[in-house]
Amino acid sequence: MRVLPCMVLAFALSVSGATSSFSDDKTETSHLVFVTEFIRELAAIENIRASAEREQKLSKKSEVFSNAIHFSSLIQLELRSQIPMLKGIRLNPPFEELVPKITGFYEQKINLHQRLIDIGSAFLVGPQQGVDYGKLRVEMPQIRAELEYIDRGLFEAAPLVFATLIDQRPDSKNHVSHLTITRAERAKLISDLTGSFGAKLNQKEQNFTVSAASVLKAYFLKGYRCSDEPWQ
Repeated sequence: MRVLPCMVLAFALSVSGATSSFSDDKTETSHLVFVTEFIRELAAIENIRASAEREQKLSKKSEVFSNAIHFSSLIQLELRSQIPMLKGIRLNPPFEELVPKITGFYEQKINLHQRLIDIGSAFLVGPQQGVDYGKLRVEMPQIRAELEYIDRGLFEAAPLVFATLIDQRPDSKNHVSHLTITRAERAKLISDLTGSFGAKLNQKEQNFTVSAASVLKAYFLKGYRCSDEPWQ
């Protein structure tokens, strides 16, 4: 429970010297609003992935490229709706670069999924002069690896997302042991995670999106007190 403040400091140092895109006269967004939105976005992406997985299992082998294009297009649409939501959020130091980093990941994913759409379309159209289909086949797993690397980055950002809810005022033992949200607000966040991800949170094998949700839930269940609980 004492690790997160150090992580926050490390993150803050890693972006020190960066110029904030926000002016000082703008009000900071509620951290609860930010965390709630982040959880919603994780759930939306996982729902699209799970739906695509079910679709692929029921489809013919000849539909692999059309299904891939459908999946990538849905991911793009969702990410394009998420980016403006996040860009409307302002966080003060040491978290001022967290939202831009997340939206940066999203923009990279949109570009990579566009490349997958382009490749899938090339195969659906059929043989065309001057197209190196062997090269395209090699490129596809490379793009998937890049997407996985980005999803790992989003997973690693999850503890920082939770850390935005930690009250930095020390208790009598000089520990940061409280959150800035009430017990009811914490319960609602846990309910959102459980309702969106269900049994996936307890699976041993998890993709990075589910793992990010699992990390958040685990921190909510740690020994942090809420803002409406007594200080020690």
